[in-house]
Amino acid sequence: MLRRKMLRDILKHKTQFISIFLMAFLAVFIYTGVGGEWRGLEENSEDFYNQTNLADVFVMGSDFSDEQLDSVSDIEGVTEIERRTVIEAVFEKSAEKPSILSLHFVEKNEVSKMYLIEGEEFNVDDETGIWLSKRFTDANNLKVGDKVDLHFSNIQFEREIKGIIYSSEYVFTEGNGTLTPNFKENGYAYLSHKAFPVPDGFVYNTLLIKTDVLSEFEDKLDSAIDGKYAVYFEQKDHPSVAMFNNETLQHRMMGDVFPVVFLAVALLTMMTTMTRIVTSQRVQIGTLKAMGFKKSKIMMHYVSYGFWLALLGSVAGCIVGPLTLPLLFYPSMSGFYTLPVWEPAYHFSFFIITALVVVLCTAITWFTCSKQLKDTPAATLRPKSPKISKHSFIEKTVLWQKVGFNTQWNLRDAMRNKIRSFMAVIGVLGCTALLVCAFGMNDSMEILKKWQYEDIYKFESKLLLEETVQSDRIDELLKEVQGEAVMESAIEIRVNDIKKGASALITDEVTLIQATDTNKRPISLPDGVSMTEKMASVLGVKIGDKIEWHIYGSEKWVESEVKALYRDPSSQGLTMTREVFEKLGYSFVPTSIVTAEKVIDKYDDVSAVLSTSEIISGWNEMTEAMMTMVFVLIVGAAILSIVVLYNLGLLSFTEMERDMATLKVMGMKTKKLRLLLLTQNIWFSIIGFVIGLPCGLMLIQVMTDASGDTFDFPVQLTFNTLICSFAITFGLSVFVSLLFSKKIKRLNMVESLKAIE
Repeated sequence: MLRRKMLRDILKHKTQFISIFLMAFLAVFIYTGVGGEWRGLEENSEDFYNQTNLADVFVMGSDFSDEQLDSVSDIEGVTEIERRTVIEAVFEKSAEKPSILSLHFVEKNEVSKMYLIEGEEFNVDDETGIWLSKRFTDANNLKVGDKVDLHFSNIQFEREIKGIIYSSEYVFTEGNGTLTPNFKENGYAYLSHKAFPVPDGFVYNTLLIKTDVLSEFEDKLDSAIDGKYAVYFEQKDHPSVAMFNNETLQHRMMGDVFPVVFLAVALLTMMTTMTRIVTSQRVQIGTLKAMGFKKSKIMMHYVSYGFWLALLGSVAGCIVGPLTLPLLFYPSMSGFYTLPVWEPAYHFSFFIITALVVVLCTAITWFTCSKQLKDTPAATLRPKSPKISKHSFIEKTVLWQKVGFNTQWNLRDAMRNKIRSFMAVIGVLGCTALLVCAFGMNDSMEILKKWQYEDIYKFESKLLLEETVQSDRIDELLKEVQGEAVMESAIEIRVNDIKKGASALITDEVTLIQATDTNKRPISLPDGVSMTEKMASVLGVKIGDKIEWHIYGSEKWVESEVKALYRDPSSQGLTMTREVFEKLGYSFVPTSIVTAEKVIDKYDDVSAVLSTSEIISGWNEMTEAMMTMVFVLIVGAAILSIVVLYNLGLLSFTEMERDMATLKVMGMKTKKLRLLLLTQNIWFSIIGFVIGLPCGLMLIQVMTDASGDTFDFPVQLTFNTLICSFAITFGLSVFVSLLFSKKIKRLNMVESLKAIE
């Protein structure tokens, strides 16, 4: 009997039951979907690092001898150590511009070893073979067995492709002057140390170290080799590892923050929905009690409503989430990052959240039903008396008499049903925060792009120079393209024993790169060394402080005073003029030429020519995964908003049914009754929207803080964000209110008015 009753109830209240299922599904779906995505990134990359035995410490220098190798091996905690040399070589292609290959001449291939995809296993004694990166071979239509012609420093040599590989040091790679990879023009390769084309000139410039103890390791290394090294960084600071970790951290923040919002709003909605369903069946509960059904039997019957619907929705969300949402993100990310495996991951917390949603929904149903079972059968058989309205403080003011009936009626209803009103505001607040965060992230990316490529970069083309270019040739190129010379170099900054990798921009009377202040306004930098605001914040530096820094590849540290702070969205470090740079004892060696002209011709000694449009296109590709998340958030927030507002509106309509019947008997038309409901929804939407704006801004701040030390995101709400968020919030509010029009038209006045007799 009770099973048949359950089926009839489900059919009668199908909208409410579907909403419970949908809320449980959506809450768990978002949590497990985003969680499965970032956990998959974390586990896949960690497996990759372990399989290739990625070094814990990287040390660069000019020449590491056998004695130095033995000294480092003797350091406490060192488990493995290996040497190699890395050089940049040019790969010539017929009728196409050349590509740059990072050649790794390895000694043993045991630390930071390659990951073989196709071809022969690596042979440390092979003098003729080369193992090329898969992304490079795919982009250039190369295969195992092909011969490649290479040259560096006027040395020409040929090698045969023996294998196609991945490397855990190249999960992320930058293209020529762009933030996005250019797999056609940039690649890497592994070769035996015996394959070096000039055996007499071979030296090892890199140490790869595995150690169990990282604490104070650099001090021990410095003592072991008398400070004869140029660069030291640990695995977490490796450019590829750091970039991918920052990406994973940002996705993790999404996975930790956004599902909480969905979950909180979903549980509130389920509570109001189950309250409405159980309350509406008060008379049926009384009938069952009068027929002799025990309280426990009736309790189990109603608790099963919340239990089964929440269980089905939660389990479906737990299964579908990790199988679908990661598939939305991985395709765009795999075009930017390189991993051998892209698979979502399941975690024990998914099952905890699934169980939590079921338990909470069941507990809410039990709590609601227990209140109805406390009454006697005779009392329960009568509908619940309407709440006695008390005069609020607002009604005692002069303002009360000046407002219309619509306002008075809705104020009384809101004060009489404080919990329902509070839940309506919270529901709209959560949806608004998600919408503002989604649109705000999109705005931040667009503002950053405009700031970088319009306000800072004033050039139209950027010519990247080859390392072997002569100064006379640079002067010729400057005249030919009417350009300006720029030197960009990786550096390391040290402040109070804190070291940070950064970049240095050295300019020679450059007008096509504009410095900006905190408000993104153009400023002129004084003579001396200037630092970006974000780097200064990370290091705790202010104007006038002294810092130490050196260029990667040089063991020479110099001390400088920070003369000014400026703001840059995508590159953190130092800026100075050529004159200042040379006074510090360095040689100004331009790495690129910027020009206001659109350069389409090819030039000797120029490795690549980038246009502003190409750089912007690369930026758009890099942000594709973020835009996917924005889309998911907008859709999720819209669904959540509809379900929340509809359920609360339905609960409100049920509680006000007798009042509306009275108003209808008194002659009030359906149109005005609809306006009553619409007004209340709009009030709650306004309050939720106003409170949701700063909450959305806080979510944006959380997301941008997770982007790492490289990017300096502008966090602000644009007019478009406000308008779009407002339009969706209020559009959905009006839409939901209109759904009740038919209910008001079909309202049975006699039945509603006699229900309490």
